[in-house]
Amino acid sequence: MNFSRTFMLVLALLGACFTGNAQAAMAPDEQQAVNAAERWLVPVDAGRSADAYAMAAAAFKSAVGREQWRDGVRDMRKPYGRVVERKAAKLASKSENPKGDPGEQVVILFDTKFAGNKLATEEITLVRETDGLWRVAGYYIR
Repeated sequence: MNFSRTFMLVLALLGACFTGNAQAAMAPDEQQAVNAAERWLVPVDAGRSADAYAMAAAAFKSAVGREQWRDGVRDMRKPYGRVVERKAAKLASKSENPKGDPGEQVVILFDTKFAGNKLATEEITLVRETDGLWRVAGYYIR
C-alpha cells in the first residue's frame, strides 16, 4: 500500500472515531446509566413531576421535597417548552456519590433542543443505589 493510500485510510479511521455516536463507545454500565436517565426524563418531559420524583434516588428525595421538586422543575422547564430532540453528549464517571460516600456516580450532559429552536444542556447526575440500579440524584438545565 502506498503512503497516500495509507494516510487516507488513517484519516478515515480517525474521522470515524471522532464523529461516531458517543453512546456507541460506552461501557455497559455507562449505557445503563444513560438508559436510566432517558427513562427518568420521560415523566419530566410530560410534566409528571410526581412520577419523576418517585423514580429518583434516595439522595435526591432527602435533599428535595416532593412539592419543592414539583414547583422547581415546573419553573425551570417553563421557559424552554417541549423537547424536540435530545442527545447524550458527554459522560463522566466517579467512584463517589454526591455526599462523598463511596458509590458509583455518573454525570451525563444532554444536548437538548426545545421548541422554538431553544438549545440547552441538561445535566443529570445518577448514582448506583444499593439495589444495583441507576437513579437520578440531580438535574439542572444550562
